[in-house]
Amino acid sequence: MRETVTLVRFSGVLIAFFGVFLISACGELSEYENRQVDEALSDSLFTVTESWGVDMEIMEEEQLKLRLKGSYTASIKDDTRNITKISGPVFIDIFDEEGNLKTYVQSDSAVYRPDEAVFELFGNVYVEAPQQKRLWSEYLKWDRNTDKVSTPEFLTIITPSDSISAVGLDGDADLSNYTLREVTGETIID
Repeated sequence: MRETVTLVRFSGVLIAFFGVFLISACGELSEYENRQVDEALSDSLFTVTESWGVDMEIMEEEQLKLRLKGSYTASIKDDTRNITKISGPVFIDIFDEEGNLKTYVQSDSAVYRPDEAVFELFGNVYVEAPQQKRLWSEYLKWDRNTDKVSTPEFLTIITPSDSISAVGLDGDADLSNYTLREVTGETIID
């Protein structure tokens, strides 16, 4: 895995930093001057970290919760955002409390917002959930904190007993409970 880190500093902050540095070149910086330099630099840093051939695991309380694989990621962090863009295909395995595979997700690309614990999946989104439930859509948002999924897009859900298409979904990530809007579909009644 190759990793590149790029730092961009705003010229005004660099000028201030070098000004303070030049003024104090003959002696050490005071504590106040050190704080000023630290604040100026921390406010102006923009970092991008790139990785290829990504295989990431998210652990919580020493328990594997999620495994993600993708071909490329770019993590972008500055004072207004913290996101990771993932190029695909993207594969996500979600595990239950016992460490068993619960749900499988695949998409063309994804964006992860770690501060909110939200995944947004884009293009050819496919989900295999418990009880042989499958979902297809072009977009799906998954909030890990609430374990809820949603999409305003067209989707199809197939279960062992029916097939439903709709525009719009809000529900549990395991598709045990969900609400659909603008529904069309077929069901088998015994």
